[in-house]
Amino acid sequence: MVNVRPGCSIQLVVMFLSMSMAVFSFGCANHNDRSRAYLVPFSDGQWTDAFDAAHSAAKNGPERSLIIDHLELGTVALAAGMFAESDRSFDVAWDAMQEIGGPEQDRFFDGLAGVVVNDRAVPYVGTFYDRVMCSGYQALDAIARGDLETARVLCRRAQRSQSNAEKYFEKKISEARSEIESENRDLGRIESSSEFREGYENAYGDLESRFSPYKGWTNPFVDWLTAILLFAVDESGSDRGEAEDLLRRVRGTIGPNPMVESDLQLVSEIGRPQELAWIIIESGLAPKRVEESFRIPAFIPEMPFIGLALPRLVDVPGGGDSFQVTAGEHTVSSSVVCEMGSVISHEFQEELPLITARAIISTVAKAAATLAANLVAQNSGDGWVQLATLIGTNVYGYATTIADLRTWRTLPRRIMIARIPIPSDRILRITGSCGEYTVNVPDGSLVLIHLRSVMQESPAAIFQATLRGTP
Repeated sequence: MVNVRPGCSIQLVVMFLSMSMAVFSFGCANHNDRSRAYLVPFSDGQWTDAFDAAHSAAKNGPERSLIIDHLELGTVALAAGMFAESDRSFDVAWDAMQEIGGPEQDRFFDGLAGVVVNDRAVPYVGTFYDRVMCSGYQALDAIARGDLETARVLCRRAQRSQSNAEKYFEKKISEARSEIESENRDLGRIESSSEFREGYENAYGDLESRFSPYKGWTNPFVDWLTAILLFAVDESGSDRGEAEDLLRRVRGTIGPNPMVESDLQLVSEIGRPQELAWIIIESGLAPKRVEESFRIPAFIPEMPFIGLALPRLVDVPGGGDSFQVTAGEHTVSSSVVCEMGSVISHEFQEELPLITARAIISTVAKAAATLAANLVAQNSGDGWVQLATLIGTNVYGYATTIADLRTWRTLPRRIMIARIPIPSDRILRITGSCGEYTVNVPDGSLVLIHLRSVMQESPAAIFQATLRGTP
């Protein structure tokens, strides 16, 4: 039992209720709700409207969501053709992520392991795929502006981010999880309970089959982009070996792929290639997080069961899955180089033991506070206080912990690639589930065409860039 001085009961209860409702309401607008303002026009191909809404969200959003808001804004600005604005926004996100540090820094894991009532109230520190895709998209911004040397530097930065993830992440996750277990004896009992196992299996048992997480910490799209850029901008051939290694790694990550095999053969050949155009099509939207709630044992006599809230990845339907490119007498079909759900789910799967442990400990701590408030009310002898506490703690208890649903929503569902010889009239026709588009190929012997299509029936955004000039 909890001993409380009767004279303090009303003040304590009022304080608890105020804190409870403040924590409950703090940050209650989740990222899915906040992002809807720009996701709707973004999905409809209304790029300027989407940019305005994303800019407003980043400008007026809470400081704790600065990183995710600027990642979203950078992506929308890239699609809108506002490359300088996109680059600036990604810079804001990148600088904030660098200040927090990567997997070698304890602060990065403090955000994952800290016990809180509301996960949305903690700063968003950025995932590893956030860091990699931020660098990859900034490289695309630089390519669009014709600054290939900067693009090359950014692609190498993306490679370092991947290396850091592979080197540190799993070890740090394991260490943080072990520390939580050593300080919370009931964690193992709760996770071994039938109630937890059933709820956990319902939430995550099909994660592998739904998303097929990639093995390892590589992002096959960024690896492919880096390889093509190294090949295109290097006149001496000194970077071709690295480009070959990257394409082999892409093949090892995604399996046999005709376009990757063709590019691998191209970069391994001696001499200058013919005039070629690479086409990138980004389609659909990346998976989102939703809240999954189920009850678990609390091992508290007065409160045997409590509610647990965890984030769950769900697919976002829509977007095209294939296209063809026609140039003169040549026609080629696309190949999928990256399923973003497979990238995201890999890291999510690795983090899950830590996310789960933190949520359980947070929920138990909140349950104990709820029980203490009820005991205070019972000892007060004041019926109104008892009623107010019952209402407040029931609302608070029903909400459980609040899961963090922040994830980069404007990333594509999948990324497809193709390569085709440039025809004499320098006109390409792109057709398929993304729609039908005629593209004028820019000057140069090696060029890049980028097309962003969100929904099949909506207009796509296209930009063209030169990777190597005409000799």
